[in-house]
Amino acid sequence: MNVLTRGARVVDEPYETESEDAVMDQGFRFKDVLVIVLLVGVLVTLWVGMIQNDRQWSRLNVIEDSISNQTKDLTAIRQQIAELPARGAVIEESLATTTAAPDDNSPFRRLRAVKQRPDYAQGDWLVDAFQSEVPKINELTSGDVYSRVVYTKVLEPLATYDLEKRELVPLLAEGWQMADDGLSVTVRLRRNVTFSNGDPMTADDVVYSFGLIRNANIVDGRLIQYYRHITGCEKIDDYTVRIDFEKVFYENLYRAVFGIMIHSKKFLSQYTDEQIRQHPALLLGTGPYRIADPTRYTPGETIVLLRNDRYWGVSPSLDRIVYRIIQSDQAMDLAFRNGEIDLHLPTPEQHLALLEDPVMLDRTQHFVYEQIRSGYRYIAWNQVRGGEPTLYADRRVRQALTMLLDRERVCEEIFLGFSTVTSGPFHEIGDQDDPSIEPWPYDPDRAIALLEEAGFRRDDKGTMLTPEGEPFKIQITYPAGSDLGQKIMLAFKDQYALAGINLELNPQKWALLLQSMNSKDFEAITLGWGAGGFEGDIEQMFHSRNIPNGDNRNAYSNPDLDALIEKAHVTLDREERMEIWRQCHRILHEDQPYTFLFRSKVRFWLDDRFANVHEMPVVGMNYTSTWPVPIEWYVPAEMQFRQ
Repeated sequence: MNVLTRGARVVDEPYETESEDAVMDQGFRFKDVLVIVLLVGVLVTLWVGMIQNDRQWSRLNVIEDSISNQTKDLTAIRQQIAELPARGAVIEESLATTTAAPDDNSPFRRLRAVKQRPDYAQGDWLVDAFQSEVPKINELTSGDVYSRVVYTKVLEPLATYDLEKRELVPLLAEGWQMADDGLSVTVRLRRNVTFSNGDPMTADDVVYSFGLIRNANIVDGRLIQYYRHITGCEKIDDYTVRIDFEKVFYENLYRAVFGIMIHSKKFLSQYTDEQIRQHPALLLGTGPYRIADPTRYTPGETIVLLRNDRYWGVSPSLDRIVYRIIQSDQAMDLAFRNGEIDLHLPTPEQHLALLEDPVMLDRTQHFVYEQIRSGYRYIAWNQVRGGEPTLYADRRVRQALTMLLDRERVCEEIFLGFSTVTSGPFHEIGDQDDPSIEPWPYDPDRAIALLEEAGFRRDDKGTMLTPEGEPFKIQITYPAGSDLGQKIMLAFKDQYALAGINLELNPQKWALLLQSMNSKDFEAITLGWGAGGFEGDIEQMFHSRNIPNGDNRNAYSNPDLDALIEKAHVTLDREERMEIWRQCHRILHEDQPYTFLFRSKVRFWLDDRFANVHEMPVVGMNYTSTWPVPIEWYVPAEMQFRQ
């Protein structure tokens, strides 16, 4: 109406000086009729066009809704297929890895069973925390445990390790077949796998990923050393590869199918080697979770992992996993008490305090356990610095420095009995450990005698002097932020002071500490090693070949140990290999390249809304933070609150 009225007024304006009769008589019958007809035609055209536009928008909305629904349907179908019991036909007989029932060999068999529970629901988040900033989450260039916790939920290897059965099972692979001579393995890949951006995973991605770990322009020497027995990976067809090995090695299969993460060739090949090496992220994978932008990460920010809706396997229960950065023990404990984080590994004092708090006991669940994969704390004595031998190149000095520490007292007074002194790198509940070896005792008199034998002496004031006559000062580097770690260092400082040795404490933020380690610019450093698997390979830390570029950062060398490690590598009989490892244990106990400190029992607290949380024999909890399969925990619908 408004448009028509406005149009009529404009048409009439040229005739305002004439009489109404004239207008009716002269204009209406000729020009005005024609103009009105034209205007009506235009308006009808506009009206029809508007209707057509509305219809087009409606059709676009229908198409958009249809695409959205189809995407959801495809995701649901993919998940339903993944959650069906595995069929024997999936793995070709020639590439089968086991004679067990097919579903028994599935990496998701336990999660499938959990999803059948009547209270099972999908949703909610798990909020965890790291005690230090994470410099990188780039799997190819980051070497710390925090980054590994992140990228093992985004990237996947060809196989995973069944924590209950303690054996390899196919993951991105359908199966494999080792060659009779043990020098190659043929791997058949799954066909329904895509990266989180929708690109399919094929043999090209696997070959590319195996090439990455041999590229010295991207990865550091320690990684190249670890995978040096893998000489190549060749594409047979789009879903079959052959992996070749330099020689027979007891861990060839494990390192090839479990150790190497599969990256997208299409995604990473956009970048130069230098760009990949320097980038803090570039994290795009096939795993159950993803980061919002695989090209963006700022060190120090909260890390958020989102459910990968394109995941080929059994859908994870939790929508998100979030990692906050909380750099002190007190702040971590407060965040857990306030419900800001869901998972907490408290200090011994915090653990006992939580046990006395009825409110916390009512809304949490807690566990204390030992597991074979628990690591150990150590002090590494740098034997070569600036190309010159140090005081710690003398074995007697290292033995003495171990015997000056009352480790039993630290376990009782600082760890409150939740820790035990260890004698070497192998866990006492495993077969590699020699049970006849007793840890070095706390024996100051014997320690001082060894130092005097090595040329040290004490002056009239009781100060320990080096063979050069200088006061013996040790600068020890360790991660900043841990109150528990600080207490341990202060206890060690007091104990060394009794022998006239000045222990200078040098706490460093994690990024700086990594730089110190990689440049080997430290005198002594205390950290912890986690166990990579159920059988630990100590070559990474103690073989002399890993001094230049590997993790033998304290320049320890013993030809006898080198020979035993190499012998263990090619010994396929497990019992024979265990005896070789026990011989290695005896050498390390005598040499003390590390002062092996203690292993702690795990104190594990979790919000009570999480279900299916329990211990597993030898393994520990049914959640391993660096295992590349979806978490088996879930939150019943009525308990969910993080959205």
